[in-house]
Amino acid sequence: MIKGVQAWTVREFLGEEHIRETYRKIADIGYKSVQAGAPQFMSAQDFQDMLQENGLVNTSSYSDFERLKTDKDEVKRAVTNARIYNTRYIGLGTIPEEYRNDLDGFKRFAKEMNEIAVELKKEGCGLLYHHHALEFLSFGGGLNGMDILTDETDPEGVFWTLDTHWLASGGVDLVYWINKLKNRMPIIHFKDYGIGTGAVLIEGVCKTFAEVGEGNINWPPVIQACRDAGIEHAVVEQDTCPGNPFDSLQKSYDNMVKFGV
Repeated sequence: MIKGVQAWTVREFLGEEHIRETYRKIADIGYKSVQAGAPQFMSAQDFQDMLQENGLVNTSSYSDFERLKTDKDEVKRAVTNARIYNTRYIGLGTIPEEYRNDLDGFKRFAKEMNEIAVELKKEGCGLLYHHHALEFLSFGGGLNGMDILTDETDPEGVFWTLDTHWLASGGVDLVYWINKLKNRMPIIHFKDYGIGTGAVLIEGVCKTFAEVGEGNINWPPVIQACRDAGIEHAVVEQDTCPGNPFDSLQKSYDNMVKFGV
């Protein structure tokens, strides 16, 4: 697997003054890929050129669900950017609030993702969805929202970026979900799930976003499942870091090497 970085981890260092140094630091640690979009002050081509100068590849383009659903020009723009980045994947954020509270909402969202995927497939591209914990809303009988989104979307048009932290937060079996989405998951987010200090009430557990190998996830079976599933990019994402995010990225990188990634 190729070790990469989700740019959200270093979002405070992506302004015009620091962006080139930021991606150079990521490359100097040893990472070979990123998951990022071009900032407003750079064209997609200039952004791609900067990444290439640092020996980095971009794993996906980005877009917005509502714009993809309603604006054909946005579909064209997203496809064009994906081609510039030499990827076929166009990433989406989390399911919008209006869809996420009942079974019918999840079913509607799955249907509408399929409709977008039809247009992207015509251009040789696929939709890439990144979940959080809320998709594991239970509807009883062993069925949750993530089941709906995975089972009712086109396996050749809708792809997945699973996230180890949010799987753990959702209370589900990480290896099961990696296996379930085999061949639909080119990228996985490696992010540990830790428990921090500060709890006052017994129920008031303070969870943390931890560096890979510094939290409570049992990594060896997760990594083996990723290998078995043919995942290409293991992308480190840490929503908040205890100090300098580049130090956290270094620690995650070093631990991934120890785990054989």
